[in-house]
Amino acid sequence: MEELGFSREGCSIYFSLLEKPSGETIEQILAHSSFSSREAERAVKELVEKGIVRVSSNKLEASEPKQFVAKIQDMKRTEMSRDLDALNAKSTRLLSLLEPQYWELRLGIKPEDLLEPLPTLEEMEIRTVRVIGNATRSVSISAETFGWFGKVKEEIYRAIERKVRFRLLMTAKDQDAISRAREAKELGIVVRQPREDWYPVRGTLSDDKELVFLIWATNERRGGRPKFFRPHFSKNDGMIRVFADAFDKRWSDASPL
Repeated sequence: MEELGFSREGCSIYFSLLEKPSGETIEQILAHSSFSSREAERAVKELVEKGIVRVSSNKLEASEPKQFVAKIQDMKRTEMSRDLDALNAKSTRLLSLLEPQYWELRLGIKPEDLLEPLPTLEEMEIRTVRVIGNATRSVSISAETFGWFGKVKEEIYRAIERKVRFRLLMTAKDQDAISRAREAKELGIVVRQPREDWYPVRGTLSDDKELVFLIWATNERRGGRPKFFRPHFSKNDGMIRVFADAFDKRWSDASPL
């Protein structure tokens, strides 16, 4: 029990209660304890909070071992999960600080000159709004059902007032998507439906200068939808050319909505 994190006082009180099926009052426990009242009270509180003992009719009784051991395991798993999340966050932060310097000193270029990772989908949406706001000529959007239309609609409207031309590839697979497609067309966006059911890249390209995109990934060789992705931003000509060429090819094969 000590190896699982219990104090010596707590262990002593539990084993004392283990031998008394009818339990004991707190006063009896304090009277029989070889520890100070403060230590014994702290140990009793710890045991009750962790479910090792239960309170019944003003008495403390030892809990069934199987129950409290399972509870300890759950608590430890939760604690370890929090520690692992904190470790991952710190590791990711450290990597973001060290990686650019490492490659810049060895290759003479900054990785963000090629690709700038974006930490969350929310950051991707914010950057997409900014990219659309910078557009002066054209914007190409590759989506699936364009579920984030509401978050960029206002910026799209302002861009259209500046005479920016929009092309949107999306799939109208349900009523909500159909409504979004209809509203986009009413704004003046040219909308087409791609031939394929699934395409693992989403993105917004502005004036062939700024690109916000994400690529979905999966370990499955065949079938199934990918579940993992990482958003990026790029001004690199090569990355933009790859996205633009793929978009143009898909656009030419797509059908009007």
